[in-house]
Amino acid sequence: MPTIFTVIAVLLLTFDSLHGQDVILEKSPVENIKLPPGPMGLTFGKANHLSTFGIDRVGCSALPGSSGPTCNPYTGDTLCSLLRPVLCVKVDNSPRPPYLVLGTGAAMPAYFYAGWNLGHIATTLPVQGFQFANRAAVNAFCTMYFGSGWVVATFHDGKYIAGMNGTTYSASSWALNAALIQTGGWHYYSYGDVRNDTRFWIHIQGQPANCWNP
Repeated sequence: MPTIFTVIAVLLLTFDSLHGQDVILEKSPVENIKLPPGPMGLTFGKANHLSTFGIDRVGCSALPGSSGPTCNPYTGDTLCSLLRPVLCVKVDNSPRPPYLVLGTGAAMPAYFYAGWNLGHIATTLPVQGFQFANRAAVNAFCTMYFGSGWVVATFHDGKYIAGMNGTTYSASSWALNAALIQTGGWHYYSYGDVRNDTRFWIHIQGQPANCWNP
């Protein structure tokens, strides 16, 4: 086989020489141009499911890959041209189940990162992030899929009461202390059991990290 390629090469060189020129093939300059990666959007992933309560923990640093991709709530983390499901939420003011808040936290206490979203989550089929003009369009997409009251999930959907853990500030105690509820971020719990093989488009307010306009 190498002999055949050698013969062909010699014939080509001879053909060029007969015409009084040697042909040197060069890469097109276009091939050397590095195009910008394109706009990026914010995503969450599923960390785990607690079957005891029928809830998921979703957030920035989550599956796929427990130590894998994390989100970027400041500039986005996933190309808007890629296909990802939309994470949708329906808030019905469900009281917090008595899940445990583990860890010591980081810049904020642990319960800040383990908030309760007051409802349910579900995912659509994968879509390109840039197909939506604005947040209202994403909300309408969730409503089309799941019905009235469903909207796109956001980075700050998680709510907490300082000191909540296990049965502390859960069930009726959560509702009775509604005035103490604050907004968390980065991760939260919700009723649901969404897929764990991909990340999901979500929305963030006040940061240029969405594939769509505010």
